[in-house]
Amino acid sequence: MRLWLSALLWLVLGTLAVAQDKVQLQATAEQGYGRLVLEFNGRLDLPKYKIVYDNNVLSITFDDTVTMAMPDMAMTLPAYLTIGRVDPDGRGVRFGLRNPVSIHSMEAGEKLFIDMLPVGWQGLPPSLPPQVVAELTQRAKDAQILAEQKQKEEQAKALNPHATLQIGRNPTFFRTEFDWSTDTKAQYTQYGTTATISFDWPVAVDLYQLKSNLPSEIVAATNSVSSKGSDVILTLAPGVTPRFYAVDSQHFTFDVDLNKGEIGQNETTADALAKKADQVAQAQAAAKLAAGSSTSAAGTGNVMASTYAPGTPITPTVDDNGGTVRVSFPFDQDTASAAFRRGDTLWMLFDTPTQIKQPAQSDALKSIASAFTVISAGDTQVVRIDLSTSKLATLASEGRSWVLSIGDVLLNATQPLELKRSRDENGHFEMTAVLGKPFKEHSFRDPQVGDVLDVVTAFPPSRAAARDLSYVDFDALKTVQGLVIRPDNDSLQVSVVDDHALIRSPDGLYLSDQDGPRVFDSGNASQFRDSYVDFAALKEDNPATFTKRLDELSSDAAVKEGQAREVARLSLAQYYVGNQFGQEAIGVLKVLSSDLKTDDLSKKVKLTTAIADVLAARPQDALGILNSPAFSDEVDALLWRTIARTDAYDYLGARTDALASDSVINSYPVWVQQKFLFAAIRAAVETNDVATAQKYLKLITFAQLSPEDVTWYQLFQGRVAEMLGQTQEALDTYGQVIAADVRPTRAEAVYRTMLLLRQTGKIDLTKATQTLAAEAMLWRGNPLEVDMDKLLAELYFANKDYRHGFETSRDAAAHSKESKPIDDLIAETQQQFTDLFLNGGADQLGDLDALSLYYDFRELTPAGNKGDEMIRNLARRLVKVDLLGQAADLLQYQIDSRLKGVAQAQVATDLALIRIANRDPEGALKAINQTQMSNLTPTLDRERRILEARALIDADREDLALDLLSTVTGRDADLLRVDGYWKTKNYSAASDMIENIYSADPNEVLNQDARMNIVKAAVGLVLAGDDLGISRLRSKFSDRMAQSPEWPMFDYITSPNADVSGKEFKAAAKAVADVDSVNAFLKAYRQMYPVDQQLAPSAASQKAAA
Repeated sequence: MRLWLSALLWLVLGTLAVAQDKVQLQATAEQGYGRLVLEFNGRLDLPKYKIVYDNNVLSITFDDTVTMAMPDMAMTLPAYLTIGRVDPDGRGVRFGLRNPVSIHSMEAGEKLFIDMLPVGWQGLPPSLPPQVVAELTQRAKDAQILAEQKQKEEQAKALNPHATLQIGRNPTFFRTEFDWSTDTKAQYTQYGTTATISFDWPVAVDLYQLKSNLPSEIVAATNSVSSKGSDVILTLAPGVTPRFYAVDSQHFTFDVDLNKGEIGQNETTADALAKKADQVAQAQAAAKLAAGSSTSAAGTGNVMASTYAPGTPITPTVDDNGGTVRVSFPFDQDTASAAFRRGDTLWMLFDTPTQIKQPAQSDALKSIASAFTVISAGDTQVVRIDLSTSKLATLASEGRSWVLSIGDVLLNATQPLELKRSRDENGHFEMTAVLGKPFKEHSFRDPQVGDVLDVVTAFPPSRAAARDLSYVDFDALKTVQGLVIRPDNDSLQVSVVDDHALIRSPDGLYLSDQDGPRVFDSGNASQFRDSYVDFAALKEDNPATFTKRLDELSSDAAVKEGQAREVARLSLAQYYVGNQFGQEAIGVLKVLSSDLKTDDLSKKVKLTTAIADVLAARPQDALGILNSPAFSDEVDALLWRTIARTDAYDYLGARTDALASDSVINSYPVWVQQKFLFAAIRAAVETNDVATAQKYLKLITFAQLSPEDVTWYQLFQGRVAEMLGQTQEALDTYGQVIAADVRPTRAEAVYRTMLLLRQTGKIDLTKATQTLAAEAMLWRGNPLEVDMDKLLAELYFANKDYRHGFETSRDAAAHSKESKPIDDLIAETQQQFTDLFLNGGADQLGDLDALSLYYDFRELTPAGNKGDEMIRNLARRLVKVDLLGQAADLLQYQIDSRLKGVAQAQVATDLALIRIANRDPEGALKAINQTQMSNLTPTLDRERRILEARALIDADREDLALDLLSTVTGRDADLLRVDGYWKTKNYSAASDMIENIYSADPNEVLNQDARMNIVKAAVGLVLAGDDLGISRLRSKFSDRMAQSPEWPMFDYITSPNADVSGKEFKAAAKAVADVDSVNAFLKAYRQMYPVDQQLAPSAASQKAAA
């Protein structure tokens, strides 16, 4: 039975000059041990402290002062304590123990548990009380919740999540869709008439759309935001049972069934709708059906119906709701579908292996269909419904079910499916249909019509083509759900890509008669040139004429009013642009845009602004305008976007735009042509399109180039020659560019020259690094800077100039934005570092050079085993040059930051040996104690005991060392006992131990260490006054010592005439004292244990040698 003798003490303090921790002390006698509990009130953790137990005194010291009431501990815990006392400075507390114990401590939040265990304690040490463990667990949970909420708030600031509400009043139900801009978790709960939708983002949800369209089933809607998230709280009418489900991680749906009165109001007659709908030709008689195979699946994370095994067959349910027949397909997983009508036949495709049974016969079904047929085609189920009515058909999702509605009601929730044109990388037209979550493309043969259709299925929500659309290469048919394409071109391809279906042809689509290959000029293609500005007419080379015209335009822009002033300002801006004054044009355009009233000018103002941004070297601002859909088919906009994309280093996009717009360059002045052609050439060479680069080089009129542009022309000639493998021609051309000494082109020419010389093996590394370093110092600000730094570092490494190589890499990484070239440079630098210090490269360097290099760039040390081995290699070199303190610091870093378990214990053993050799016994003890663990191998455990004992002896704690060695046998342990006894002046015991060690084998040849130990034993026996022992020692070892250099000392000390105060004895005692016991220990240790010979010091440091 537990005996509790507790003292619960509180100390009330007055006002203090400095803050102090108030400590509550509790002392209890537990079953077989005593326990002290120090509780630091007002904290959630412990202050820094240190526990020391020595000579039956337990001390706990703190960095800061504490206040504690100390009772009479002899009365409180008499079996364990004799006295307790707080230090006068308030920075510690000490307890006198009645008997020797083992100390075991545990931390629990703001509580420190100290257990006093009897020396013979068996089993695991005591654990924390259950109530303390429960409290800590709850604290951890609370802290985790707060941390998660804080993290969510920070993520919300970074991601700016927001929800958009989509409201739909359908014939039979009211739908609210919550579309989030990022992944969101949602939970739905309902208590009575209060429904709560809880989203995990702590941001407000705008409910205006919902509040302004509330059905009678929803009485009120509010939003409550807290650190836990955002709650949408809905007050429902009595008896209303909504449906809430997640479409995916960003889209959530809330449905409420409408009452019959509202259903009646929502009806729209079929006759009225028929006037607005395009009808297809009546189909022929029913025939054979075939469904083709899928081509691709969307890579958007959608649940794919074809990937799960067939479930229990489903049976569609049919019901009549206010004149609208609803056929529900109750799938148990999200299922992609497509539905379309041709004549009186409605086709439905479901991507699922789950079979669909015939629905039960009913009057409702008979009222709309003469036949309901299901055909299974592997992972696709095809449903054919022969309609007997011209009523409308819509398809919508409810949870995981698809619901087909046929009647005089149009399901308005279906989202319209739009087809948009775009261009591929070769400038060819293609079209996309955004389906949200497309799944598969099917080749479907209509057995009635006989044609083959491309049908694309999609997951909810429903999207449909509202009417037939006809193009040169294909027709997009009207659908109920999904996309249906009837190809008119055998090469037409329909595929699924991300969130859309892609319609393309290898040679490009002819979307209409005017969408074929365009041939533009300034006179006969004006229908495509809405954005064209005749800059040739605006260019003025005569300064006087330019100034006069500028004054006139400026005056008009200032004095005119209304629309005339806007036109005048635009004319002024275009005049600036036409004469290449981009910044000035931007200033005028900013004023014009700020109060522009004429919508007809808006597009021209935007394009002029984009052109001015291009001239002002602001490509990102220009692309912000030119990338808008309004300019996607404007060939003049594509021309300027070619230049902007090249300046923004989007070379693939620039090449595409160049191919799509090069037909109009002749309508522009020479300066525009040159800007375009140089941009197009740059885009071509950077995308390895040598043919296109050659094509555009031929279009440049060399005689019209400025000196700087000549160097650009030559540079690109060199690039083309390089791409064609004409190395010498490229080098000669780059040489011309370098000789011209035009800064932008010279830097690149130098860089390309160095690349080629390295590839051909003709490079002089020393000269190359000097040249490239000088050039790199002067060139900053674009990707060429990183390329030059990368090449320079590689050349330094190849020349074994590692320091400059690492410095170049570090500077480049520090001053450049993250990019693939920077990542490649960092990776290459780390590999060089690894090869140096792990694969033997640094062996060619001097020790101090290698160590200096490592310390200056140690942030390149790799993670994991490679980094650990690298650190050990460095530690070996440090040991080799007797820098034991630095070697120890490296291994200490490994223990603290990189290793766990047995590996940590092994490295700590190596560290302890180095600390001992460096005469740092406290550091050795720290390494051993820091890595204590069970289940070590017997050899490793013995090593650590021996090292700990050695360190204790060197730290003047010989008694503890002897206690530690009490269960260890072997000569190494015995020699440590000798040192322990000797330091405590127990000369008799030390001498007896030496005698036992070397008398065990009378035939053992005594080396110098052994002989000096025997002399030491003789000195000890003399000091102990043991005449019989001296006589015994002389008789045992005289023969074995007689022929040794130490015989004269041994003979004198063991002779009856030895005088303790005499000169000879003092000389012998000094010789014994001069033997460095640490060096002897290291020598014996290296011989006995399987140590890393390069990591284990062979001699101790000379500092403070005892």
